[in-house]
Amino acid sequence: MHNRLILLSLLALVLLGTALCQVTKIPASQDVYVGLGTGNEQVFNQTETLRCGVNVTDLNGIKASSYPGAPMIQFDIAGLNITDDDIAILVLKAASIEKGGNDSAMATLLPISSEWNEDSDYTVLLVNILPIWDIVKKNDISQTSSDADEDRIFAFDISKKLKDAKAKGDRISFLMMAISNSSYEIDFLSRESGQGPYLMVTPYPGESKGNLTLVLNQTTSLPSNEAETNETKQKVPATAGLQNSSGINRSLVFSSQENMDETTGRPALEKIALKM
Repeated sequence: MHNRLILLSLLALVLLGTALCQVTKIPASQDVYVGLGTGNEQVFNQTETLRCGVNVTDLNGIKASSYPGAPMIQFDIAGLNITDDDIAILVLKAASIEKGGNDSAMATLLPISSEWNEDSDYTVLLVNILPIWDIVKKNDISQTSSDADEDRIFAFDISKKLKDAKAKGDRISFLMMAISNSSYEIDFLSRESGQGPYLMVTPYPGESKGNLTLVLNQTTSLPSNEAETNETKQKVPATAGLQNSSGINRSLVFSSQENMDETTGRPALEKIALKM
């Protein structure tokens, strides 16, 4: 009988662990990367990598930045049910990372419009990117998500952005930029590679603490028709609390601040001017 209770308890823990860790995984529905400020702006789609890079050159003492790659990623969230307490993480896997110096570097994620797809031309993609420039020029980090880790997995908390996007429609899109005071390049795996960007949405674990105790109590209770011995009845305590993105004359001119942002201590977001 004791073995049976132990097995039932373990089964309950496994089932509850699965429930508590339920993750909704949404693969990217569209992904491309574009060149910005290179003088030869192009759209790259149907590639197995998404280049996210910045080239930094010194022009008479002023550092100028161009972006040979800025990924645009879109997700279809039509079937997603999300609550206020859910956590949303965007994850990407890097195929390679190259740094041109010892300066701090990071990948930054910015929300953009979703009126584009992989067949869109450069002009359409640029229109979807334009509204974000004000955020970049103001160095407004409140609208950005960043990851400065140097391992191959990059993760960005987009919980609020996803909830805001879901309230407005069924798609969400992001622009990624590499930020550094020296050249920095990351090649992320695209959806064509089979290991592309994913949205991962899960309930906050603490939400189910009460349910955990309840189910464990029910599971570890003795059946009412269990034969009793003539000895003193044994009581089995319930487990409580388990902690558990042509044909138009355009150029982009970029200049970056050489120093780190004094307020945040991070590399300052590039100031960008558009000439159309």
